[in-house]
Amino acid sequence: MLVQELELETTLALDEINLADPDFWLRDDFHGALALLRTERPISWHEHPASGKGFWALLDYDDIAEVDKDWEAFSSKYGVRVYNDAGTKVRPGTGALIELDPPYHTVNRKRVSKAFMPRQVGQMEGYVREQARRLVSELSDGQEIDFVNDLAAVLPFEIISDLVGIDPVDRPRLLELSNIGRSEHELDYLDRPEVQQQAVLDLREYGVNLAAKRLLDPKEDLISELAKVQVDGKQISKEELGGYFGLMISAGSGTTRAALSHGMLAFSQFPEQRRLFMTDPVGFERTMAEEVIRWATPLKHQGRVLTEDIVFKGVPMKKGQKIGMWFIASNRDPRIFPDPFKFDITREVNPHQSFGAGGPHFCMGAHIARREIWMLLQELFARFPNTHVISAPVRERSLQSNGFKSMQVRIAR
Repeated sequence: MLVQELELETTLALDEINLADPDFWLRDDFHGALALLRTERPISWHEHPASGKGFWALLDYDDIAEVDKDWEAFSSKYGVRVYNDAGTKVRPGTGALIELDPPYHTVNRKRVSKAFMPRQVGQMEGYVREQARRLVSELSDGQEIDFVNDLAAVLPFEIISDLVGIDPVDRPRLLELSNIGRSEHELDYLDRPEVQQQAVLDLREYGVNLAAKRLLDPKEDLISELAKVQVDGKQISKEELGGYFGLMISAGSGTTRAALSHGMLAFSQFPEQRRLFMTDPVGFERTMAEEVIRWATPLKHQGRVLTEDIVFKGVPMKKGQKIGMWFIASNRDPRIFPDPFKFDITREVNPHQSFGAGGPHFCMGAHIARREIWMLLQELFARFPNTHVISAPVRERSLQSNGFKSMQVRIAR
């Protein structure tokens, strides 16, 4: 069984820590570096060629909560990735909900949020359970699988595809496009960014074409609802439609894939927590899912752009500068989370910021993500209680996604 110790110390000096460098996030000791930076320099400036003009990084839990709520000074409409400068790169979310500020964000959020409410998620519970059980039933004792691509990627993508209304025949290609589209910093695409950008455009175009079909032949799915949306008597633009579609696919599948993968790794690193979970999986439903999501922090950061010159916590900041809210640091803040580097499914108070920090962009898919995480891991351990990771996972080279490219797991009763 793999028992990989977490690196809680760092060999980096304070001035050597650069959150803008994609290779920083491949280090085994990045959590130790974040802890050092959060303690000694919770607001700091970072620059790297992969991150455009650089950005301010916020690591303190309370600082992030304050910024996330202040959408007037810290805007989302210029982009939410600190490695993109406004107007210079293709971004999957352009024109969509995640890149709107109130009041436009509030109005648009209402249009698409009804499918993600707890009541609607409850109605889907049987279907999610059925899909999780089907995937687990295809496994056998002693089998070795790539957990990321064989399980963690499959369940959430199938669920969001059904919600949106994607033909099963098209799903493999769309999953491929989604994977390429979120790979800005992978070495495979550094010298050919047009491949990654084209994947984003192709994904958007599919959504636009599907919406056009639904206008003529509506179904009971989200894309049919989006196709009917009008603003001031006019249909929303193709760019907005494509942006919505791309956002739903990437946010609805990639983040849960990362959370499930980190959850599997955590249960291997802390096997006593897996045994505890299986003594009462229903009783630990809420606390287990929340701890997996805190532990995973599927999105390392979200970005904002300053709309005015301000002084924040004594630090002068200029209009147009980018701000990164680094949830991956705030979710390990010991002032908020006692013993933050312990994976603890009994953690009753767990105000993690993985779904947002109290601002208007709280994740609409949070309820679905929680159910998918709980159900898949419950089904897996119910049938194969000794399933465990057998080799170190391969991390994504990314400033935003805190996921794995692959992770070998042995299925075991």
